[in-house]
Amino acid sequence: MPKFLLGWLLSLAANAIALIVCWLLLPGFNLSFPIGFIVAVVLFGIFSAFFSWLVFKLLRDKGSSVVALTGLVSTFLALLLTSLLTDGLDIDSVTAWILGTLIIWLISVLIWFIPGPWRNVRRERELERDDD
Repeated sequence: MPKFLLGWLLSLAANAIALIVCWLLLPGFNLSFPIGFIVAVVLFGIFSAFFSWLVFKLLRDKGSSVVALTGLVSTFLALLLTSLLTDGLDIDSVTAWILGTLIIWLISVLIWFIPGPWRNVRRERELERDDD
């Protein structure tokens, strides 16, 4: 299996876990199982990858302190679009929006530190970005 595909599948699994954690912990963070959840996870994964790339491209020239916000901004935007476009994810309160964004971002950061094949894919992408 190509490293990129393996990394993306593992990212989908991490996103699914993060969404379930938010659903279990946060009132107002609702998931509809099973089909709506699967659609929400896939769309969230696609939006998250796209917005991570886009926000990073837009903010990388602004300074290293702003680039740290890339993950939070892209996570929020991915949640927003996923919530708007699917029935699988519904967020009802401001607290759920804020804490959901933070929890999902934190889980994705923690997953990044776990050794595995996804780390090599991310490092290779970072090296490619530096070459541009």
